[in-house]
Amino acid sequence: MIVLGVDGMDPVMLARFMADGDTPNLKRLAAMSGLVPLATAVPPQSPVAWSDFITGMDAGGHGIFDFVAFDRQTLSPYLSIARVEPPARQPLAVGRWRIPLGTERTVLLRHGQAFWELLDRQGIPTTLFQVPANYPPVPAGKQSLAISGMGTPDLRGTAGTFSVYTNDPKIKPGSVSGGEIRRVKIAGGVIRDVIEGPPNGLVEGAPFATTPFTVRADPVNPVALLELGGQRVLLNAGEWSGWLPVSFDLLPAGMAAVPGMVRVLLKQAAPYVTLYVSPVNIDPRNPAQTIGAPPEWAPELAARVGPFYTEEMPEDTKALTAGIFTPREFITQSGLVLEERRQILRSELARFQRTPGPNFLFFYLSTVDQRHHMLAREMAATGAARDAKLAEAVRQTYREVDVMVGWILAALQSDAERRTAFLVMSDHGFAHWRTQAHLNAWLEQNGYLVLKDPGSSPAQRERDEWLTGIDWQRTRAFGIGLNSLYLNVQGREREGIVPPEEREALAREIVARLGTWRDPDTGSLVVSQPLVREDIYHGPRVTEAPDVLVGYAAGYRSSWGSSTGKVSAVLLEPNNEPWSGDHCMDSRGVPGVLLANRPLVAGLKPTLRDLPVTILTFFGIESPAAMTGKPVFSP
Repeated sequence: MIVLGVDGMDPVMLARFMADGDTPNLKRLAAMSGLVPLATAVPPQSPVAWSDFITGMDAGGHGIFDFVAFDRQTLSPYLSIARVEPPARQPLAVGRWRIPLGTERTVLLRHGQAFWELLDRQGIPTTLFQVPANYPPVPAGKQSLAISGMGTPDLRGTAGTFSVYTNDPKIKPGSVSGGEIRRVKIAGGVIRDVIEGPPNGLVEGAPFATTPFTVRADPVNPVALLELGGQRVLLNAGEWSGWLPVSFDLLPAGMAAVPGMVRVLLKQAAPYVTLYVSPVNIDPRNPAQTIGAPPEWAPELAARVGPFYTEEMPEDTKALTAGIFTPREFITQSGLVLEERRQILRSELARFQRTPGPNFLFFYLSTVDQRHHMLAREMAATGAARDAKLAEAVRQTYREVDVMVGWILAALQSDAERRTAFLVMSDHGFAHWRTQAHLNAWLEQNGYLVLKDPGSSPAQRERDEWLTGIDWQRTRAFGIGLNSLYLNVQGREREGIVPPEEREALAREIVARLGTWRDPDTGSLVVSQPLVREDIYHGPRVTEAPDVLVGYAAGYRSSWGSSTGKVSAVLLEPNNEPWSGDHCMDSRGVPGVLLANRPLVAGLKPTLRDLPVTILTFFGIESPAAMTGKPVFSP
């Protein structure tokens, strides 16, 4: 069996592209099974949805409820997929040096069995290329291979931090979301600076380790010579480098060096120099952290296909949001990602064909999702505001995915006696996000949340991130994350005031009132799917869930401010960010897709949780009781 996971592929858009003749191979597949909407998770966020797919359980079983999780005792957020645990013993201090007496450990926070663990126990070889929500990758046994995907950090330990070096006075230096802009000096056409890598835990304060580089700008032509780590690369303005290995010394004389890699874009060479440096990726040729299971699998794959992006979502949406990339530069950079994936799929498909007997391959593509997030507004543009290339970029991405589907169909046709099953699926669809909804502002205006200073200025409210400024002694409910609303419960939250016996009644009261929230300008509902956790989740982790899941109506989504715990002075405002498409809304409005090379059960309305059961059943393996889905293939 082959499963192609296309993050964010939308059934309505795919049907339109099929009708227009853009995706003939996907249309061939749809002729075998139908183009079926695949019900997504609640909430329809990628880590939640992919965890449903991996475990066959809803979030009440696997425990991933949002991108952002919340520690009820420290009242602080953390990323939901994985957490870094410090060594059990504190390092030994010797002057400015710190001698470690143990090692950090990254722990995957998703619970439940992954379906491929069950395949491996029955002797079915599995290959998993970047299954999301699988970092560190689950070691499934001697017959399984995996490269981690969503959740994999860059070498700095972040979700991807780019750097820009420039002497252009029009570009303001400083930190931006997802990156840093550094003002550099140029003398005699030469720039010297450093790239920051991992925190150096061997030094007091754990400063970032660095590696130096030099840029020599040509005084006449729009080119520059980059010297980095013993490499010399000549770049034209607008040109990308390949992957450049870098090394960060944690100790003098090259001891304890940490390897990584970067790609570089020379944005401009004259009259000013602007150099974009990608987040420092874990180099699969020499991984500084475990990104493969077994660990040697990443170097083996890189030796076969070359280095490739390893950070969790490699398309640099943050550089576009910060105005560092133009939309066209973003399309080019995301195209680099997709080209790497094409090469890897070709290689893995050939290896799949050479492997005798039962075999399972999962392959993940992120570019449809990331381009749709950033280009939805351009897709909707009309008249003079319409840029044809930007408006058609998502359609073109579907075409590119369709070519890859064609490769798989051709491979299966040439090896028909193996009767290989082939599924194309996505975790969710998409909607245009036009209006930001400030959930915490709604809670404040409806008396559920109270600030220490209710008269705080809008500027102060903007500064009070991650729930700072809240009067916990008078606050009964608050929001943090993209769809999560929590109650401030006695004995559960550190400053809880809601009696536990009143918790569910208060949650239902808030759900009922949220369902009446309307946009005063349009009369439209803002929240069309408010849900109490007990009504949707099952399993041992229900009590860890947010008390209310907020599903926004089409066109609305949680504001960036509410998702990071801010309390705005207004309820609604336009979404003017480049990130203009989304899916963290009413789950019923953003289903994924399901297509297969065989008939599906008539009348079935499949969900993500049906797919692991389908995979196991296909190989003759009984699914555990925790997986409550049903097989989707017709008997």
